[in-house]
Amino acid sequence: MVRSQSHVGDHPARTGPTDRPAGPLTLLGIVLLALNLRAAIAGLAPLLPDVRLDLGLGSGTAGLLTTLPVLCFGLLSPAAALLGGRIGVERALLVAMLGIVVGSLVRTAPGIWWVITGTVLIGAGITVGNVLVPSVVKQDFPQRQGSVTAATTAALTGGAALAAAVTAPLAHGGCGWRGALLVVGAPAAVAAALWLPQLRRRHVAPTLARNVTALLRSPVTWALAAFMGMQSLTYYAMLAWLPTLLRDEGVSAADAGWALALFNLLGIATAVLAPAVATRLRDQRGIGLLVCAAWAVCLLGLLGAPSLYLLWAAMGGLAQGAGIGLALALLVLRAGTPESARDLSGTVQSVGYLLGATGPLLVGLLRDGSGGWVLPLGALCVAVVVMTVAALTAGRDRQV
Repeated sequence: MVRSQSHVGDHPARTGPTDRPAGPLTLLGIVLLALNLRAAIAGLAPLLPDVRLDLGLGSGTAGLLTTLPVLCFGLLSPAAALLGGRIGVERALLVAMLGIVVGSLVRTAPGIWWVITGTVLIGAGITVGNVLVPSVVKQDFPQRQGSVTAATTAALTGGAALAAAVTAPLAHGGCGWRGALLVVGAPAAVAAALWLPQLRRRHVAPTLARNVTALLRSPVTWALAAFMGMQSLTYYAMLAWLPTLLRDEGVSAADAGWALALFNLLGIATAVLAPAVATRLRDQRGIGLLVCAAWAVCLLGLLGAPSLYLLWAAMGGLAQGAGIGLALALLVLRAGTPESARDLSGTVQSVGYLLGATGPLLVGLLRDGSGGWVLPLGALCVAVVVMTVAALTAGRDRQV
């Protein structure tokens, strides 16, 4: 599944008079949209040392550049759903891609404030995609939701892996960090162009139900929020800082980028596999514990034997893909009705992404304050402990 805060219910979509059945072009368009929903974030991570050196940034400010998009996920998702309801899902997704394109241009302008402004625009565009891509999957592919969701998940994770792999070689091959980031943003323009035929269709996204009091009183809701929050915090912290950590250990920029690409690439398989396994079991606590154990091995390995960084990157990749896949599957399994599934998803993912947004900034500040990686990695280990406790509650066979 796509990492998103979906407010989509199971009610029939309202369509306009020019609505046509979904076909291969729609499928291609939605996969290309998903390809751009993490790439601009992952592409920046291998270049953070270059950006810091060029702009004279501290680790905390550099971490903010990867924190801002995740903050957008948590804060702007309701606005993204409203946009889909106001102008239609198809037009809103076109706006999303154009936002990523414009943001990619703006963040390459001279000066830190332009970089920050462009990053926020990219985060806003990705947020709209996070919220509305599942809506298109549900409305246009009702008989193939599983396979299309797997395709969009693979595209999302694969786009992040590709961006992480190419930006450092491009930057150090003559493009500079600004040119490399422009290359990463270019596929969003291609996706926007290929999405244009979909404007003949118009689906309106259902809105989030108002009564969430029962959800907020349930311990299951908060266990899910804690699990997703700690999973997101650890993932985005690693996404932002793994290349910098490795470069501090003497790894070349290109090899650090490849390690991050491996981290993202291996997540594709487990992000698809974990929900498939979880939905066949009544109790998902065992899977949750495996995810947390894999995260712990990754972090402790980087702390104790950083020379084996490819092994730890691979372990972290398997953990992060399975973690988000399990979290999204539990949102469905723990809900008693389609309406509560929609509301549970909105509540949990909003809280989860807001928690996740603190990861890159926290690690950056701890790195600056301590001058090393022991304290930052130790803090992420604490997050994994919290994730483990949450998994034991969220994985039990009970519903909200």
